[in-house]
Amino acid sequence: MARVDQGLRLAAGVVLTGLIVFAPLNFGSTRAGGPEVLTAGCTVATLLWAASLVCRGPRLQVPVGAAASIALLMLAALPWITGLAPLTSVSAFTQTHFAHIAARWPYSIVWRTPANTLAFTLALAAAALPLIDLARKRGWALTFSLALTFTAVAVGLLALLQNYTHATGIYWRDDGRMPGNFCGTFYHHTAAGAYFNTAWPLAIVLTWLAWRRHRAAAVVPGLFIAGVLASITLLAAHGSHVSRFPQVTALLVAPFLLYNLKLPIRRRWPVVVGGVMAVVLLILVAGRAGQIGERWQAMFAAAPVGSTPSRLPESAWPALIRDDLFIPHTSQGGWFGDRGESWRTALRSIAERPFTGHGPGNWMGAASHHTDDPFVRTFFQFLQFTHQDLLQFAVEWGVPATLGWWSLLVGALVVVVRVPHWLSPLHRQLGIAAACGLAAVLLQAQVDFPLQMPAVALNIIVLAALCWACATAPRPPVPAVLQS
Repeated sequence: MARVDQGLRLAAGVVLTGLIVFAPLNFGSTRAGGPEVLTAGCTVATLLWAASLVCRGPRLQVPVGAAASIALLMLAALPWITGLAPLTSVSAFTQTHFAHIAARWPYSIVWRTPANTLAFTLALAAAALPLIDLARKRGWALTFSLALTFTAVAVGLLALLQNYTHATGIYWRDDGRMPGNFCGTFYHHTAAGAYFNTAWPLAIVLTWLAWRRHRAAAVVPGLFIAGVLASITLLAAHGSHVSRFPQVTALLVAPFLLYNLKLPIRRRWPVVVGGVMAVVLLILVAGRAGQIGERWQAMFAAAPVGSTPSRLPESAWPALIRDDLFIPHTSQGGWFGDRGESWRTALRSIAERPFTGHGPGNWMGAASHHTDDPFVRTFFQFLQFTHQDLLQFAVEWGVPATLGWWSLLVGALVVVVRVPHWLSPLHRQLGIAAACGLAAVLLQAQVDFPLQMPAVALNIIVLAALCWACATAPRPPVPAVLQS
């Protein structure tokens, strides 16, 4: 039975590792069929892990907080699992308009339906259990971290090469002109920024661990060199896309990561300066510095305002839609103009159905009945996304389910803050790196939609699992080369 248990756990870990590699390389798993593959993989891995529990006895090594969060989400989702909760209908105008957008830009939307969003979210939450349990072991913690990091390096290299060659499509495919700026394997630059934020802290910490091992054991520094190249590539790719807030959140968490490494001051500055110089050089070589500068300048310019009155009846909208399939900005000005109207729409939707929400993946249905703002109702990104992931989850799933989902993520950060000092250096360092990446994405999620990207959502669960694993990780004999 012990061999069967080990075999099942190995199979579960292999499946999860494969998903970490597959999800971003498959166009961020945003295209049709992508979420379904991740759902099937997470389900298989969870079932294999559950079968291993049967073989070794029900000795669940998962923190109570994580298990309780997942249980709350599953319980709150019962109205949707059983089909008892009614789905809010999408207005006729919105249905027709979204069909036009999907027909013109099929690869610039996320193929979310109530059915596949329900299945994917629940399967992803359940997969947190085997991820946490497996990550308690040093080997699996390293495996998940390395898979996540070097897959992101591949995406980053692709992004830099696509910039340098002025590619017109992901993987240089001719999929037609996209309405936004793609980056790497992601159709939208903010999604790529969130994805890179999940990886670069791990890359830096893995590099630091490799350096310490090399310095203590005098071994060939191959892992250290690979880590340095990986870190530079990820940071350069992160700086080469035209989004802004993902880079701001990266800067906000960077001091905590550098402090955790405990480099002497005289060594810290050369590392930072050298890394910044290498990153800037790669960005300049990639040839997108001008566009990046324009985007940052636009941040401080006045918000664009259309000449169309903002509250015309919906029947008049079809005649006002531009060739790029939206009605120009009509919301209030300021930094949160359009986002502010979207957030107010979310709050009105939550107030109407606070307990069950309007249906997984059904922000479109809720918004179509709770705002008369033409831009929010026609722009392709606002059609699917609230631009505030906490509010969007509450709109779609209800407040109780939102508490379950977000306590799983935020609770992971709390665990790392309270991590015991006797924990092995590897678990402690990986946990803090994972917490930095997780915090960066959760900060971005307050004004954007990173968690609506399946590949980013999977990485977030992996990072949360690395954090939660710190709470129950055993205290194995630590080799001298990894001692603090």
